[in-house]
Amino acid sequence: MREIMKELDALSRGRVKELIQAKKDGAKIIEYNGTYIPEEIIRAAGAQTYLALRGGEPEPTDAVLDYMLRFMNPLARSLAGFMQLGLDPIMPISDLLVTQQTDNHIGRITELLEFKGIKVNKVGIPADWKTDGADAYYERSLREMIAEVEEITGKKVDWDEAKANFEKSNQINGWLRKINDLRKKDNPPVGLDDVIHLHHYSFIVDPDIMLEKLETIYNKLADAEGIFEADAPRLLFIGRAVAIGDYTVPRIFEQSGGAIVAEYFDEGYRVLQKDVETEGDLVHNFAKNRYVDTLPLSVMQPGWKERYAYFKQMIENYRIDGVVWYQLCFDEIYDMECTCLAKWLEESKVPMLKLESSYEYSRESTGPLTTRIESFVESVKEGK
Repeated sequence: MREIMKELDALSRGRVKELIQAKKDGAKIIEYNGTYIPEEIIRAAGAQTYLALRGGEPEPTDAVLDYMLRFMNPLARSLAGFMQLGLDPIMPISDLLVTQQTDNHIGRITELLEFKGIKVNKVGIPADWKTDGADAYYERSLREMIAEVEEITGKKVDWDEAKANFEKSNQINGWLRKINDLRKKDNPPVGLDDVIHLHHYSFIVDPDIMLEKLETIYNKLADAEGIFEADAPRLLFIGRAVAIGDYTVPRIFEQSGGAIVAEYFDEGYRVLQKDVETEGDLVHNFAKNRYVDTLPLSVMQPGWKERYAYFKQMIENYRIDGVVWYQLCFDEIYDMECTCLAKWLEESKVPMLKLESSYEYSRESTGPLTTRIESFVESVKEGK
């Protein structure tokens, strides 16, 4: 499996060079920032796509402070910060950046990018998701975005190609679900560090190659031995996102003897709950899949009770011993949800550790972080 992961990593890194060359050859580049954007349809309109989800480094978050208050979460700040430092070679050559407008953090950063000359399309995602017309608003916003993409590429969406793209995405999701099922074993053969890498690779690597590699990985893991100690506590990891490059915390958990056997993220993670239907109106199907058929984002209200019910089912399905809540600094909505979740978990006698990240992983910061994680893992182990 390690060789396959190295190969996928090389392909993922090589995608940047491919896009730079494609731009020189006349291709249109559309960058997007999340799973509420149907990149399958964008590709079917003749554009090349790239996911903007880098994080895990403090310098880009600081680079935007001349323009923004520091009270923005580090993932949103990183979107502009990497470009500000000249570390994002794709955004400056993109013909359009499509952003999912989920909260004020990404909203303000998007305005900064527009100020910096980046052409942006903002896809509106209403937080009042149960209000009449909210889903229709999101769907209409998607259609307006697709129309702008068609104008940029000079090509109408090939809906047969879009259908084929969604079918491949559904197949990728299917293999990832199968890999997740293997983590229900007493001693799982794979942990979060590898799983989140697979999710990130799947957004960037060619879908046909990704399908082939996922099938091979699953077949290797199906009969593989567990990678954790026999008494490792089984943990559920919940958060807004683990960005591309923000792998420190999952690795510390695994190095400290914790087995993260399940996770749930609102961003940077493929939507696995239900596949997109491929018959009929694909824009409507995609909007329904993301906005109606999928667990609401933390910012969508009312939604925390639905989210807790889902997490509670995960705790049962994966036989969870403890929960890790991983939030980004200044993410006030997640901070409020964490308070409710901690209360509900305490009532269920499930221990929880709250971690807050500013993407500062210096030696001075990592030491105390490691101590907290080690202490939590040990306490959960003793309480099993």
